[in-house]
Amino acid sequence: MESTTQSSSKVTVEYHDPSGLFPLVLPDLASRLPLRNLNWHSPPRPLRQIRSLHVDFVADTASQNGRPELARHGSNGPNSLDIVRSGGKIVPKERRHQIPGFRTSPYLKVYILRCDDKEAYKENDRQRIREWIRGNVTASGKRDDHDAFEWMILHVVIPGTAAASEPRWRESSNDPDELKERKGGPKWPGKNTRTVFDRLRADFNETGKAAQDRVSQIRLVKERIPADLVSFLDGVTTLEESVQERENAWNDVITKLKTLILAPFDRRVRHYEADIAEQEARRSLPGWNFCTFFIHKEGLAKALESIGLVEDALALYDELSLGLESIIRDIAAGRAEGTATSFALFTDDIKARILGSPTQSTDDAHDDTRNTNNDAATLFSKDYRESIVRSNISVFDFICYLFSRQKVLVLRLANAKSVRVDLGARPSKEGGEDLVLTSELCWRASTFIHNAARTLRQDMVAGIRSGKSSYSPSETESIVCSWIWAVAGQVLEQTAAPALLKLTHRHGPDSSTLTNGTPKRADLSMGMGANTHPQRTASLSRPKIDPLEPVHPLSRARSQGDRPPSSSGLELKHLGGLPGQAELATYRAELILVRRKMLEQVARLHGWHAGRESARSMKRRRLEVVDLRDEAEMADGNATSSSTVLGPSLRSALRTQQIFEATFEHLTELAIRHYFTATQSKFVERLTGDLAILKCQQANYEKAASYFESIVKLTETDSWTTDLETLSSYCKCLKHLERNADYTRVALLLLSKIVARRIERKVPRSRAGGRTTRDSTTDASEAWSNAVEASAVLPDDSVHSMGRFFCDVRLNPQLRHDSASDGFSLSFELTNVLDEELLVDEVAARLVSADDPGSEIWLRSDAGPVRLVVGRNDISVKTSMVTYGPYLVDKIVVSANKLRFVEEVRPEPTALVLNLTGTGPPVVTPAKTPPFVFVYPSANAFSADVRRSRTVHIDKRRHFEISLEAGRDAVRNLEVRLKPATAGLRLWLADIIASGIDRASSPGNKTGEVQFGSLDAHASASVQIPYSVEQATKELAVRLEVRYTTDKDTFTFLQPFKIFNELPLDVDVDDVFHLNALYSKFTVRATTRTPLSILEARLSDSTVYTVEAPPVLPLPLAVYRSHPSKLVYKISRKPSMESVTLKKDAALALDLCYMQTDEMLVACLRELFLEGLEQSAFSHLQRLLLPLVIERFQQSIQDSDLEMAAVIGEVRVPDYETVGWWELVRTLPESIQDALEAWLRSWHTQHSVLTVRETATKATMAHRITISVEVPNLDVVFSAALTLPPTPPLIEGYPPIFKIGAPIKADLQIKHTKDWSARSIFPNVPRVKLHGQDEDDSTFVVDIGADPDTWLVGGQRRRRMKLGDEPLKAISVLLIPLREGRHALPVVEISPQPTDGDASGPDAGDKTISCATYFESAGQSVQIVRDMRTSRVYIEELPVASSSRPGTASTRELGQPGAWPGNV
Repeated sequence: MESTTQSSSKVTVEYHDPSGLFPLVLPDLASRLPLRNLNWHSPPRPLRQIRSLHVDFVADTASQNGRPELARHGSNGPNSLDIVRSGGKIVPKERRHQIPGFRTSPYLKVYILRCDDKEAYKENDRQRIREWIRGNVTASGKRDDHDAFEWMILHVVIPGTAAASEPRWRESSNDPDELKERKGGPKWPGKNTRTVFDRLRADFNETGKAAQDRVSQIRLVKERIPADLVSFLDGVTTLEESVQERENAWNDVITKLKTLILAPFDRRVRHYEADIAEQEARRSLPGWNFCTFFIHKEGLAKALESIGLVEDALALYDELSLGLESIIRDIAAGRAEGTATSFALFTDDIKARILGSPTQSTDDAHDDTRNTNNDAATLFSKDYRESIVRSNISVFDFICYLFSRQKVLVLRLANAKSVRVDLGARPSKEGGEDLVLTSELCWRASTFIHNAARTLRQDMVAGIRSGKSSYSPSETESIVCSWIWAVAGQVLEQTAAPALLKLTHRHGPDSSTLTNGTPKRADLSMGMGANTHPQRTASLSRPKIDPLEPVHPLSRARSQGDRPPSSSGLELKHLGGLPGQAELATYRAELILVRRKMLEQVARLHGWHAGRESARSMKRRRLEVVDLRDEAEMADGNATSSSTVLGPSLRSALRTQQIFEATFEHLTELAIRHYFTATQSKFVERLTGDLAILKCQQANYEKAASYFESIVKLTETDSWTTDLETLSSYCKCLKHLERNADYTRVALLLLSKIVARRIERKVPRSRAGGRTTRDSTTDASEAWSNAVEASAVLPDDSVHSMGRFFCDVRLNPQLRHDSASDGFSLSFELTNVLDEELLVDEVAARLVSADDPGSEIWLRSDAGPVRLVVGRNDISVKTSMVTYGPYLVDKIVVSANKLRFVEEVRPEPTALVLNLTGTGPPVVTPAKTPPFVFVYPSANAFSADVRRSRTVHIDKRRHFEISLEAGRDAVRNLEVRLKPATAGLRLWLADIIASGIDRASSPGNKTGEVQFGSLDAHASASVQIPYSVEQATKELAVRLEVRYTTDKDTFTFLQPFKIFNELPLDVDVDDVFHLNALYSKFTVRATTRTPLSILEARLSDSTVYTVEAPPVLPLPLAVYRSHPSKLVYKISRKPSMESVTLKKDAALALDLCYMQTDEMLVACLRELFLEGLEQSAFSHLQRLLLPLVIERFQQSIQDSDLEMAAVIGEVRVPDYETVGWWELVRTLPESIQDALEAWLRSWHTQHSVLTVRETATKATMAHRITISVEVPNLDVVFSAALTLPPTPPLIEGYPPIFKIGAPIKADLQIKHTKDWSARSIFPNVPRVKLHGQDEDDSTFVVDIGADPDTWLVGGQRRRRMKLGDEPLKAISVLLIPLREGRHALPVVEISPQPTDGDASGPDAGDKTISCATYFESAGQSVQIVRDMRTSRVYIEELPVASSSRPGTASTRELGQPGAWPGNV
C-alpha cells in the first residue's frame, strides 16, 4: 500500500564504488545475506537477539555518474562498464527533512576500493579516500544522531595485480581461524614488507581500546570476473587463497557489517525515544499535533523494523492505532480544543483510485490474483506519509496507512511468500510460513474492513455535505463495495500460503490430508500446538464424500494460548498438521464471504440475486405490490450509475447475470473448501445451501436436491437449524421431482421452523389483518395440505412432536358427563399459528392411571375430519370408559392421514444411575409432574366392586366376589374380565358362581373373559370366582374390566383393586387327654392391627366325636393382637359308631363368625356421608366424594384409634384439610367449587366424631370362617395318681403335713386305655404292622421326676412296665422330703421304652408307640416342717425413744446363735 521505493524492512547501506567493482562483489555478498544472529544490547534494555537482518545496498550519486578507471576493451564478455551500468540502485541526493526520521538514510557507508599496488595507493587512492571521508563522514558528523551512520573501507583485490601477490594471512598457533598476516617470500634487506592492506589499516583505523576496525579486504577469483579487469604484470605471482582463508575474509567483512550497523542503530533509537518522550510530555499543551507525534514514533518503528525487530515495530504501530482512535474520539466529542491535530474532511481521490487507469484490463476468467493486483495497483498508490506530515490526511487514509504498515509487519513475522519475494530471501534458508500469524493478519483484515468501510461511508457523506463531491446513493454503495472487494482480495492474495492452497485448490483437498472425505490430523506433527502422538484412524472403509458436502468437525483439543476469535463468534480449535492451518482457513473463508457479499450487494442494483438472497427477493415481491416495469427501469438506472464507479475486477464480474452467477458460485465453492479444511461443518452446510438454492434457481433440480439432502440430514441430528429459504427451495425441488416421502419430511420440517419463528416473534393468533408470509416463501397451508396428501405413500405412520407444529397445548382437567349415558369427555386447547385452517382426521388423548400404570384411557374426537382454525381451538374428546381415580395426562395425538403429531405430556422416567464409586446413595432427580385428571363416573352409571368372599373354608379355595350394579340403563349383555396383577395368582373361571345374572355361552369367548346375560336397570348381581396362589401373599392386585352394552352404546368399566389375602385371625389348639374325654383349648388372636368382634363360635360334632360346649359364652368377644380370646370344648367319643368310618369324616369343624372394627367404622361413615349428600345439592358427586373420604379416613386412623373404637364405640373423623378436599375441589367447575367447599367444611364441623351404630348392612358385613379340626389319635392314654398315707388334717383345707427327713411311703396307681387309638376308632382301616410291633407286649418306662433339692426318691426313679390285662397297676414309691415349705408332689411321666440300637435311626419313629399321660396328682402339694418340740421366745424391752413400734418382738429358735435362754 506504500508508494515509497525503498522498503523500511531493510537496512540501507550506501556504497561508493568509483571502480565499478560492486557487481563483482555482490554475488558472494548476497549469498551471505541476510545477516543472522545479531545481538543488540542497549543499557536500558535486555539483550535482544536479531535472527535475520536484511540489507539493501544502494550506490551514491558519485558512483553512478563516474566511470571505471581500468577498462579494457576488445575482450570477450561483459566489461566493467556494462556491470556498472547494470548493477545497483540509484538514489537521488536528498536534503535532510526537518522532521527526523522522515526520510530513509543509510546506517553504513562503504568505500569500495580498488588499489592494485602501493604506488597507486600513495599517489591517488589515499587522497581520494580522505576526500570521501571528509565529504561524507566529517560533514555529516555535525548532524544529530537521528541519521547516525558508520563508514567502512572494503579493499577489493583483482587477480594479477601487485596487491594480489601481497600476503595477508598466516596460521596462528592457537587458532587457525584467527586473522594474522601470513609470511611471504624471503625478506630482502632494505625492502619494505608492508602491504596495501597494512597501510589502509594504519592510515584509517582509529587507535585505542574502543577503536573500530573499519577496513576489510577480499580477493576476487579470476574465474568470476570479466577478462578486461584481469591484469597481467611481469614478475607478479598471484597468491591463491584457500577455501578456509576466503571464508575467513568474508566472515571478517560480515562481522564488521554487523558491528558497524548496530552502532548507529543504537544511537538512533536513543534519540527517537527522547523525541517521543518529549512529544508525550507536550500532549496536554496547546499546539500538540498527533501527526507530528505519529511521524516521530513511526521513525522508531521503522528503525526497529529495518533492524529486524519486527515484533517491537508492530507493537508501536498498534499503540499508534489506539492513539489515532482516541484522538478521533476526542475530536468528535469536542474534547480536543487545545490540540493542533486536524484531518481532511474527506478523501478527494478515492473514486479515481477505485476506477484505476483507463488502460487497465481484467481477466474474464476467475484469475483472482491478476484482477486483485490490477485493483490494488492504483487503489493504494498514494504518498500517505507526506499527507500526514502536512496534517492534510483524511481519517480514512490514515487508518488505511496504519493497516498497511501492520499488514507488512505481520506478513514479515509470518515469513509469508509475498514478503520473501520482496526481500529477495530464499525459502530454503528462511524456512516455512507461520500460519498462525498469517491467520492473525486475516483476522486483523476482517476487523479493519468493517471499521474502514463505515469510515469510508462517513467520509463520502462529508464530501457530499461540503459540496466538493457529489455521489448518488448507488454510487456511494458501489465505491464502498469496490474498495472492500479490492482490499479483501489483496489480503487473500498475500495470505495464500502454499500449505493451505494444496488443500483448497480447484479439485478439492488432496488425498494425503483427507481420509474418506474428512480432514484428518497428520500422523506425527511436532509443530507448536499440534498433536505429538500418532493419531488413530478407523480401518473400516467409508464412502467418499464430496468436498462441497458438509462434514462434521473432528474431535480436537482446544488451542493453547490466545488466538483471535473469528467474526462468527466461534472459538477455533487446532487441527492436526500445521499449527494455525484451521484458523487461517477459517479467516480466509470469512474474507471470501466478504467479497461475495459485496458482489451480491452491487448485483442487487442490477436486480440480480443468487442463493438465499434470491429466495428473499421472491418473498419481498410477494409481499409488495410493485410494477415490474418500473422496477426493471429502476434497476437499469441503478446498474448504469453504479457500474461507472466500480473497480475493474468487480466491474468485470458483473458484466452479465451469467458471469455474476458463475462468480458467485466460484466464491462460494472457494469458501466451502476453506471451511472444509478447517472442519467448520456448519458453515459448509450453510454455504452448500446457497449453492443448492442457486442450482434450484437455475432449474437444476437434481443437483440442488443432492445438495439439500446432505445438509438437511445433518441439521436434523444436531442443535443447528436450517433456514427457511433452504427448506422452501428444497420443497420446491422435491415437488418437481415427485419424491413424496422426502417432500413430506422436508415440508414438515419447514412448517416446524415457521411455527417456531412465529412463536418466538409472538405473531398474533387471529386472522385479522389478512394472511402474512413473513417467514417463508412457501404458503404454510399449501405445505400442510401437500405434506398430508404426500404422506399416503409412507409405509408406516410418521410420528412427530406436536410442540413443533402447534403451541399452547393445554388439557382442561374438568370432566363433563352426559346425563343420558355413561362415560365422560374432556376438552383441550391448542393454537394454530399458521395462516390457514388445517384439516386433521382425528384428535385423541391418552390418560394413564397414577396408581396403576397399566391402566389407560383413550379419549377421541367425534368421527369425521376436525378443522383447526387459525388461532385458539377448543376440541372435545370423549370416551366410553367408566372408572375412578387419579389419571395423568400421558399424550395428545393429532392424526392426519399417516402423520401423527404427538404431545408427550408425561416425561419419560428418569433412569436410576448407580453411584459405584461414591459413598452416598443414588440420587434420582424428580421429573416434572404432568397434569392430572381425577376421573369419576356419574351417580347413575354402571358400578362394580371386587372383594374377597366373606365366607372362607380353610380347606377349600377362596373366592373373589364381584358385585355388579346396573345404572340408569339396562344392560343387554356384559363381559367380565379379571386380570391378575400379582405373580402366582390363578383364577378358576370354570367354577364361577353367579347370583342375580345368567351366564351366557358364546363360541367366540376370549381367554380370561366370562360372558353374562342381561341386567335390568338399577339391578344388582354378584359373581364368585375361585382363586389360588402359589405362595402366601399378603395382598393381591387384580384389574377388573367389564365391557357392557346398553341400548345407547358399548361401555367399559375399568378399575384396579387391591385385596387383602391374609386372614385377620389365627387359631391355636391345645389338647389335654383324659381316659374318657379330650379337652381342647382354642386360642383366637388377631393377626392385623384391626380388632375383631366374634359374634358366634361353634365346634361341630362329627361321626366319631361329640362336642360339649361351655354352658355360657360372653358373645360378642373382643379379640386384639395382644389380647387373644380362648374357647374350651370337651370332646368325647360317641358310644355307637358306624361300622365303616373314614378318617376325614372324623374331623371336627370350628365355625367362627366375626366382624372387623375398621369395616364397621367405614360402613357407619358411608351411611352418614351419603345421608348428608342426599340432603345437599351435590348428590350427583357421590361417586367422586365418597371413595375419597373413605380412603383418607382409612389412612388417617391409627391402631390406638381402632382399639379405642372397639371399646367405647367412637372415633374421630379427619377434618377438611386432612382429607385434602382442596385437591379434588379445584378439578371441578368453578361454578360449584365455592359451594361444595362450604358444604364439606360444614359437614366436617358437624361430624367430627363418628359413633358406631347399628347399620342395615351390619349383617352383610360379618365374615365367617370354617376351620377343620382333626382329633389326634394316641395308641395308649395313661392316668397316674400318687396316693400318700393318710394324716389327720390339722386345718381344714390345708395340705398334709410331713416332717423333713421322714420317709413317706406312697402308692403310684397307673391306669390306661386304648380307646383313643386309630385301631380302636377306625378298625376297618388297613394298617401296616412292622415286625416286632405289638401294643400288648410293649414296654413303657415310668419316670418319676422330682427336684433333687426338694425330694429324695427311694429306689429306682425309672421303672419298666408292660401292659397287661389288668386295668390298674400299683407301684410303691418312697419319698423323703429334704426342704421345708410347701411343695408339689413329684411328676410322673410314662413313655414308650426306646427300641434296641440307635433310637434316632430312620425306623425309630415307626417302632415307637404314641401315648399320653394324665397325671391326676399334678395339682396336689404337701407342707414340710421341721421336727421341733420346744422353743424359746424373748421379748426385748426397748427404750422410749426407740423407733420400733409397740408390740414388736424378736423370736429366735432354740440352739441358734444369739438366742436368749428361757422356757415358755
